[in-house]
Parts: sequence; structure tokens; C-alpha cells
Amino acid sequence: MSSACLAANAGLSLLNPATYLLDRQVERLAKNFETEGGFTERLYKIRRAKRNGPPK
Repeated sequence: MSSACLAANAGLSLLNPATYLLDRQVERLAKNFETEGGFTERLYKIRRAKRNGPPK
């Protein structure tokens, strides 16, 4: 095999786990978004809690 062929195979071999891990990350981020909301929603909750003061 030529070195170019070996390099291409190595690249493809590394691409498969990278794609798998990215798919898992996107899936987890989607689940977190459904349960915890987006960044703006979380900021709003923190601001509202701070504005209302400590619970009585």
C-alpha cells in the first residue's frame, strides 16, 4: 500500500469515532435543552431569583 492510501485509511479510522462522539454530544445537548431550557431561559431564572431575594 502507498503512504497516501495508509494516510487516507488512518483519517477514515479517526473520523468514525469522532462522528460517533459528536452524535452523542448533540443528542445529550438536545435532552438537556428539553429538560433545562436554553441559555436565555436559565439566565432569566437566575435573574428572577436574585431579584426576588432569598426564599422566606
